[in-house]
Amino acid sequence: MKKLFFLFILLTLISCNSYNSKWEEIKGSGISENETLNNVIFFQDSLKGIIGGYKLIENVKSKNIDKLDIIPILYFTQDGGKNWKLITIAGGKDGVDNVKLENDTIISQIDSIIYKSKDLGLTWNLLDKSNYKKNSEKYFPNSNQYKISNQKFKFKNKNYKIKEKYQNENAQIIVCYGEKSMTDYYFISKDNGKKWRYLLDEFGSNKKKFLLKDEYLFAYDTQNGLQKLKLE
Repeated sequence: MKKLFFLFILLTLISCNSYNSKWEEIKGSGISENETLNNVIFFQDSLKGIIGGYKLIENVKSKNIDKLDIIPILYFTQDGGKNWKLITIAGGKDGVDNVKLENDTIISQIDSIIYKSKDLGLTWNLLDKSNYKKNSEKYFPNSNQYKISNQKFKFKNKNYKIKEKYQNENAQIIVCYGEKSMTDYYFISKDNGKKWRYLLDEFGSNKKKFLLKDEYLFAYDTQNGLQKLKLE
């Protein structure tokens, strides 16, 4: 009986310190090939979201040596990534750096220029054009990603170096460099960093991520498409 009791306690402790979570891959349709879409990701709720970046098109009149122009693009979903709709930004000449979605309004940053659409990208107006950093801080102050450098994190007597941090309300997720080369280690806190739990690790990933309302971590990359991680 005592052995069973201690075994139960051990399993409980293990479960309290680990989610053993896995990404849910969402196989969507509507996205063309040969586009770079891991620049930005933003989800308003679990269904409505935007990803974006750029694509290259041939232009014999281009001033670039390779005769390729960079066209900023966004893709919008309203069913959690099952279907995507292409959104182009007229006048943009670089990849999308920041994006924000609120109902039918999209605010997008391309270099130092801020564009705004009130009809989900059908029409765009130039909202601001000044300094890149100034506009980033002015129009995207609530971005939940924080790039970290040279900050140490210790978990179960092992030392890690923080690579990225995501925060929204009470939840925090940090992505760390760890023991294995090219492997990211994810940890989560649901009480503003007082207690941490291991979430998952993955090899060779360079996903753009977005933490939604302490409920989901969304990510997108070209290889795996949209992925969703439910935060228990």
